[in-house]
Amino acid sequence: MTLKFRRLVADDAAAFRAVRLSAFKAHPEAYGSSYDELVEKPLDHFGDWLTKMVAFGAFSNGELKAVGAYFREEGEKMQHRGYVISMYTAPEVRGQGVAREIIEHLAEHAKTEGIVQLHLGVGANNDAAKKSYKKAGFETYGIEPRSLFVNGKYIDEELMVRFLEEAPKGNKE
Repeated sequence: MTLKFRRLVADDAAAFRAVRLSAFKAHPEAYGSSYDELVEKPLDHFGDWLTKMVAFGAFSNGELKAVGAYFREEGEKMQHRGYVISMYTAPEVRGQGVAREIIEHLAEHAKTEGIVQLHLGVGANNDAAKKSYKKAGFETYGIEPRSLFVNGKYIDEELMVRFLEEAPKGNKE
């Protein structure tokens, strides 16, 4: 399966919405918002979101299969940091390095904006995602206990960072 990667724009709102709803339904423990909150949002919400954030997607035969985004910290003393959010890869393209490729696109774009480090939070029990992020050069620096409360259970988040002035070390496991 050949995948094409590109930055998402407001015209991608419908496809982006569909992927996000799929992600939230399949993996409620992985996101800070809920499916019920997201499904109520109008299409314009997603177009606005894509206009304000930097998001990249992977397409197969014109169909959006994976997404990832980042936002830049706004404070004068924190503008050097970006936060990776909204990562999702459809099951049929997992295990092919798609998430890592999206992260590389995000990292390259972030560098053009003067961002020197990317942060993210991932469920401490999400071993597949953590492995993928480590391969992309992220390192753990802490745990946020009880970060989310989903389906009656608390979920700790592992906090990770990648310094962009360094080449991704990536664990080849």
